[in-house]
Amino acid sequence: MPEPNILLTRAERSAYTETSTHADVLTFIETLRALGDHRLRVTDFGTTPEGRLLPLLLLSNRGYFTPQEALAARLPIVLIQCGIHAGEVEGKEAALMLVRDILQGHHGSVLDHIVLLVAPLFNADGNDRLDPEHRKLEIEMFRGQIGPARVGTRENAAGINLNRDYMRQRGAEMRLMQSRVCHPWNPHLVIDCHTTNGSIHRFAMTYDIPHVIDSGRREPIEYMRDRLLPAVQAAVKANDGLDSFWYGNFLRDEGGQGMGWITYPHHPRFGGNYRGLTNRLDLLLETYSYLSFSERVRTTYGFLRETLRYVATHEREIVTLLESSVAPPERIALRYRQEAYEDTAVTILTRKPYSLDGAPVEIKVPHLARFVGELFVVRSLAYAVPAHVAEHLEAHGLKVEPEEERSLTVEVATVRAAVAVAGREILEADAATHLEVDIVTAERTLPRHWRLVYTAQQRGAIAVYLCEAGSDDGLVACDLIAPLKAGEEFPAWRVLAVH
Repeated sequence: MPEPNILLTRAERSAYTETSTHADVLTFIETLRALGDHRLRVTDFGTTPEGRLLPLLLLSNRGYFTPQEALAARLPIVLIQCGIHAGEVEGKEAALMLVRDILQGHHGSVLDHIVLLVAPLFNADGNDRLDPEHRKLEIEMFRGQIGPARVGTRENAAGINLNRDYMRQRGAEMRLMQSRVCHPWNPHLVIDCHTTNGSIHRFAMTYDIPHVIDSGRREPIEYMRDRLLPAVQAAVKANDGLDSFWYGNFLRDEGGQGMGWITYPHHPRFGGNYRGLTNRLDLLLETYSYLSFSERVRTTYGFLRETLRYVATHEREIVTLLESSVAPPERIALRYRQEAYEDTAVTILTRKPYSLDGAPVEIKVPHLARFVGELFVVRSLAYAVPAHVAEHLEAHGLKVEPEEERSLTVEVATVRAAVAVAGREILEADAATHLEVDIVTAERTLPRHWRLVYTAQQRGAIAVYLCEAGSDDGLVACDLIAPLKAGEEFPAWRVLAVH
């Protein structure tokens, strides 16, 4: 427990009847900073459209407070990201409490082995739109949460769901997070804190990893699945007594037929899938919304603590793995099918009758969390794109070549038809659209104001997913180019050779 009362969050001070406002967060951080601990550096990554500061906490025992110092030291850099959905509030509280407790010596020497970044309020404008109607418990609709009474909004002030904005990057907060935190620091692991909506179960925490197993490098994804998460799950059970499992909902609760436990889809507009394209480690935490607020904070705190402990204990292994996984794969999937793992049923802790006060039961159901690439392309040398697309690729951290006249051997796509595939409700889009095209090889001169972006760079898979006509979350699906008619050329050429 914390020592002086001045180091309590608003949630703690109010006995978990209230959550921290933006001003509360800044006051808590300033109180920590004023203690003069050399291990803490307080900075920010910009301001929101409504003028709220976006705080960023840097923690290091060794004084590595710049990306250059941290990366040169070959220590794992971990980013804890909270409040992208500002009504989901326990991550914000748990992360601030964890920072305080680390500095007060409650978690050993973890900072000897990692550099920790904490962004407690991604969606700061949404955080302060407090209203009792936001995330109000409506169990008959499988939505809402148990306390606190007033929380902020899912969307930012412009109405953008930032956790569907990774490919579009329309939100100012998203552009700031990427350009000022994720690109320069290039975290080895991002932990993204959320709260569930949906099915009644008995897991205090559900978690997930990127689903783009055939698009980004598979080694980091497999490491999370086979190494880190089993260890963290066991540690939280042993030390906190909490059950946890892979994120999902019962298929019937999402309008499906039959039984099954289904996770969210593969599209990289979701943060976890997007980070999977960057060949780094990623952990989605979804705390069970039908726990009390205090229990949700305790659960999130426990998972954050044990994840940091694991990374600190396996620092060399993680750094070495990611150093060997920088280049994107040679073949990249642009669309997936989602299916159940064959011959494998999973045990879900739930209740019967199916209500919050039902008796505890266990059921075995198929696990619909296997993602299989359906459309692959061989990664081209580069893409030739018009200026506005080049600018967008630069916003994703991709290096774009200076404008210069070049002779190219290219593959040019001509549209046959646009295909709209109906999206699940969680996608927050009626459909994901891709193009059916005919491909011809040609010799072309790079047009004026067009640029080249090479794909053999860490974020090269993002360029592929955006610039391929057949992608279900690319330039077409993200409305980054004007609609095309049959017979028109797709405005991104695959570059096979530069002469």
